Formats: sequence, C-alpha cells, structure tokens
Amino acid sequence: MAQLSTIIGSILHDMVYAQHQANMYASSLEEAYRKSGRLEQFAMPAIALGEMELTVRYGITNTDKDTEQFEVNYPVLRNNIRHICRAGAKLLIRNALPILNDILKNTPKTGDARIGELEVNPELKRKLSAFLSHQIYYAIQNDPIAITNDDGTINNVAISNIYIHICEEFLLHHEEIEEIISRYKDENIVEIVINAVRDAAELEVPAIVAGMNNKRKRIMPSIDVAVGTDELNKLPEEAIHTLHLKVSPQIINLYAKE
Repeated sequence: MAQLSTIIGSILHDMVYAQHQANMYASSLEEAYRKSGRLEQFAMPAIALGEMELTVRYGITNTDKDTEQFEVNYPVLRNNIRHICRAGAKLLIRNALPILNDILKNTPKTGDARIGELEVNPELKRKLSAFLSHQIYYAIQNDPIAITNDDGTINNVAISNIYIHICEEFLLHHEEIEEIISRYKDENIVEIVINAVRDAAELEVPAIVAGMNNKRKRIMPSIDVAVGTDELNKLPEEAIHTLHLKVSPQIINLYAKE
C-alpha cells in the first residue's frame, strides 16, 4: 500500500524534474546554435510546463496514522540568512583587516583611505561591512537550501566555506588591495589571512548559527491507499474516491516578501 501524499508528491516531483530536464537540454543546445551560422539567428527552443489537470482514482485502506513532515520555513530561512550575512561580514573585518593593516600599514592609500583608517572611520567600515554582507548573501542565494541540514539546523561547514570564499574573492582580490599585496615581498599574505578567517569561522560559526532551524515540523494525517486496478477491484465502491488535481506551475521568488 502507498500513502496518498507520496503518490501526489511523486507526480509533482516528476513535473518539476521534467521542467528541469527540458531546461538543461535547451541549455546544452546553446553551443551548437552558436557554431551554426543559420541557427545562431534563431531563439533556442524552450519548453514551459503549463496548466495540467490530473485525475487519480484511489481506494482508502487505512486512515489510522499520523506522520511527521518537515518543510522549509522560508520566512525563518530569510531571517537566518540575513543574520548569517551580517555576522559573516563582521567576522571577515575583525579577523582579516588587522593582519592586512599590520603587514601593509606603510603602503599607499587604498581607494579613499588607508586600510588602517577603517578602524577610525566608522562610515568607511560600515560600507565595507555592507559590501561583504551583500556578497555573502549572493553566495547563499545561489543555493539557499544547501546551508540547511536534514534536521533543519545550519550546516556549519557550508557557512565557513562561504565566508572563506568571500574573503578570498571579494576582499583579498579586491583590485586595490590585490595591487598592494602584489607589491609586498611576503607572498604568504593571502594564505595567512585565509587561515586566520578559517580558524575564526571554525570557532565562531557554531555560535552565530546556534538555535537556528530552517525547517518546521507538522503532524499530518496519513492515508494509505490502493491505486492499482486489481487492488481497486477488490474494494467496495464506497471505498473508492476520485481526486482531481489542477496544477499551475509558476516561478516562485524565494526572496519575495510574504
């Protein structure tokens, strides 16, 4: 016997997967179209699943069950991401910039101020923090569910890796800072800073995400059903039901307001 929720979930899952496969196939044609002189002028073929109506006949065999189901709590997820981004920017500034300031304190100005002026220029420091926070946000936005464990808690390793990536990509490789580092004789500066951020993340990320959970638990009634023809023929007519589904796929913006 199968659960009605499992059957419906499988249908919806297959619809999403079919759309994904169509998108991936269309994307794979891009290079072929580009290389062909004539095809280059044509739009790539694309398929968008439209409204679908499904009819499912099922027979109820058992209704005496409740099951625990976990789903992503998107409003909580968005709030948690904002906190992780702000805390990450502060972690980067607190652990990376003192090293840069100490090693490069006698270098020419970086932009409108020396690195050391970040400690005495609150507005400059705020702008840098906002910039790094936004970059962390964009990195998480690429796959927001990847930072969540199966039980809803936050994946510490995923967050630490994002912090390290942002430090290397957008702080150390900022063109003005990178130019200064390239002129300094010690080639280990980048490694020193990355190691400092990695050590700090290992210590601080568990505290940053403590108590966070991106999922919520619901107790849902569970109905065991039979859907096969042979099984339905064995059930009385009053035990057989018909479910009509009308599904309209749509794009859901994860970061839209509720």
